[in-house]
Amino acid sequence: MKKTMLFILIISLLPYSLAIGQQEQAEEKPDPMKNFSLVDETQPVTEKLKVGFESITGNDAVTYLKFISDDLLEGRDTASDGYDIAALYAATMFELWGIKPAGDMERPRMDFRRMMMQGGKPPAQGKRGYFQNITFLETLGSEGQATVTWQKGLMKKKKSFSSEMDYTYMASGTQSITAPVVFVGYGIQESSLKFDEYKNIDVKGKFVMMLSEAPGKGDPESPFNKGELKEKYYPERRPMMRRRRSTSPKFKVPTDMGAEAVLLIENSPEENGDVPRQYLNAQRINDERPIYPGTRRRISFVDNIGRSMFGDSIPTIRISRKMANDILGMLDQNVESLKEKIEETITSHSMVLSGVTLTVENKTETKLVNSMNVLGYIEGSDPELKNEAVVIGAHLDHLGRRGDYIFNGADDDGSGSVGVMEIAEAFAKNPVKPKRSIVFALWTGEEKGLLGSRYYVAHPFIEKTAANLNLDMISREYDKETLARMSRRFGVEVGKEVLEKIDAKKFVSFSFDANTPAIDEIMRKNNNHVGLHLRITGSKEATGGSDHAPFGQAKIPWAFFIAAMTEDYHQPSDSVDKVSPELMEKIIRLAYLAAFDLADK
Repeated sequence: MKKTMLFILIISLLPYSLAIGQQEQAEEKPDPMKNFSLVDETQPVTEKLKVGFESITGNDAVTYLKFISDDLLEGRDTASDGYDIAALYAATMFELWGIKPAGDMERPRMDFRRMMMQGGKPPAQGKRGYFQNITFLETLGSEGQATVTWQKGLMKKKKSFSSEMDYTYMASGTQSITAPVVFVGYGIQESSLKFDEYKNIDVKGKFVMMLSEAPGKGDPESPFNKGELKEKYYPERRPMMRRRRSTSPKFKVPTDMGAEAVLLIENSPEENGDVPRQYLNAQRINDERPIYPGTRRRISFVDNIGRSMFGDSIPTIRISRKMANDILGMLDQNVESLKEKIEETITSHSMVLSGVTLTVENKTETKLVNSMNVLGYIEGSDPELKNEAVVIGAHLDHLGRRGDYIFNGADDDGSGSVGVMEIAEAFAKNPVKPKRSIVFALWTGEEKGLLGSRYYVAHPFIEKTAANLNLDMISREYDKETLARMSRRFGVEVGKEVLEKIDAKKFVSFSFDANTPAIDEIMRKNNNHVGLHLRITGSKEATGGSDHAPFGQAKIPWAFFIAAMTEDYHQPSDSVDKVSPELMEKIIRLAYLAAFDLADK
């Protein structure tokens, strides 16, 4: 009887259990539209923003862009006459519109004779200009060699290595580094796994030899292939995340511990290529592209030990598997046996290579060059908040000229540059000003490593930056096929259900600092006045390889607009005739509204 009653009770409760299970499944199913703002019917803007908003037109943007991307400017390479012409053009337009200068103080020119006629008094301090001048070091050529020595008492062994054949190191100047060597496995500290390859190892003043990636590559059971650790050590490669050095957490530890440099060994040489193969691949000719004469210029901050003025990671020297084994072989060790021990036990096998010293020498021919950020501002209307700034920026530089080929950079990033100019003009014309000040910035040296924006973050015109808006490549439209490929190849979740609702010609990727959710709200609200089809992504790190990254690294809220990346990216074919005035107008208007909101809160 008890069994019968129990059976009846189970049967009676089953529908409720199924219903609850179905409800939980329904709740767990993510909303495919969560990360999108698809607006087709727009609303008028408020009166206080209307004048500036309506002054922004695609026709004006393309008119400015025709000059910025003309052959006359020869691709606007950093520290070139073409770039200087573009910078002067932008500064002149800022002055015409009444944008105040936010660059360096200009030194008045006065000869000694005139000064003596004025009683020997030095000239008065000059006025502020629109240029923030930066001195750079251009590397014209370099050659290097490395030598490892092992010594114990009277016994001594020595071996030499050649640059490119055995190692690669993009040094920025003539230098010689001599230091002991330590091996730290994969160079990982993970408290969750009780795995610390720096435990009891002093790396200060030493070369730190480590494998790239993490233990257990390709093994689904490896703890490094699961959850947050997988994203940390094996981040998904996305073509849209562009052209910058690694931001791996592995390089922060030796930097903080005072190491001299990292010797990086490729963990997967068969897959990614060892140093010699990577060098040869870089020399290969692509029959689908023009053969450009010469090489791209190397420009960096003035610094005699290869490190920038911004506390970046210490120098990273990529060494071949053979060079690594030659160094470890001084103590009868090799990469494969050490790697196997780490993989099997997930325990540290780090060691000081007793008696081993490495010398890396580099001789370069260099010269000093000057380039500049173009900076202007409007002052905020609030007596207190005007001492904070929203910075709206884009990079004015591009790749320059190689032989007869001119890389005009109409989309990258002439489009963003004229976008900043249009926003500056809009703020100047709009009778109502926001509470905070707005700084309009055109960066130099983005293509050389975000140099201009990095310099500004360290030397801001207004000390406190409230937020940064970055416009990079905002002029090219998607089509349905490209959008579908992006969803498959770039790791962007655009499912079929959403894809059918998207107007590809109005589609734009917008990412923002997830630590500042108000930016998301501001963007969605203002898109109602513009009518873009936005994919909005919050990120706690400023990825994307563009000029918002230095602001993100400085814990400054950021936002990043980018439209379609096409086959014309970094090619001479990136020309003004391919841009969409309609798309540019919408993006620039949205950036204007968002900037006003951020500055007025």
